[in-house]
Amino acid sequence: MNINVRKLIPAAIPCLLLAVMLSACSKEEEQYTKEYICQFSFNTQLHPTSLLTLALANPASYVKIDVKDASGTRRLEISSNNGKDKETITISTDKENYMIGTVGANSSIIVGCSTFSGLKAYDSQCSNCLNDYTGNSYPLTWTSNGQAVECGKCGRKYELNYEGSTEDGKTLLQYKVDYNGTLLSVHN
Repeated sequence: MNINVRKLIPAAIPCLLLAVMLSACSKEEEQYTKEYICQFSFNTQLHPTSLLTLALANPASYVKIDVKDASGTRRLEISSNNGKDKETITISTDKENYMIGTVGANSSIIVGCSTFSGLKAYDSQCSNCLNDYTGNSYPLTWTSNGQAVECGKCGRKYELNYEGSTEDGKTLLQYKVDYNGTLLSVHN
């Protein structure tokens, strides 16, 4: 059997290109981190007056959610970007505990409604310090206007309404957000 390689190459090129295109991540997929697992779900019907529930419907509103474990009970410590409002939600059912899952680099995320691009979720640890140093505890704090967060270690300020970016083009680690009016899901 005599195979003409010159005839096979042109026929194989479209197949190879298709395989590469199908295996490549889309631009949208690239913006979401997979470095730290995030599988957080929250039923807003069970907590209709929560700061988190309110932030989902109000542009320029964000909350920081810290997941704490104490004596087998999980708590959500939620602080609003207005710098004043805080709440603690004790998670009391197995179903809700399961829904919380693993939450980012250090059990803490920022969720809210961007002024320009809808719902957003970010890790609440400084992405640059996570990359540059060992460990996973580089917490971000609200700036005075509440539309940005700042790292106490490196001093970077991340603008939440602008894809969590800094002046030097660095960005926060971002997670996918789905919300159907009842169930909020933040995930990789």
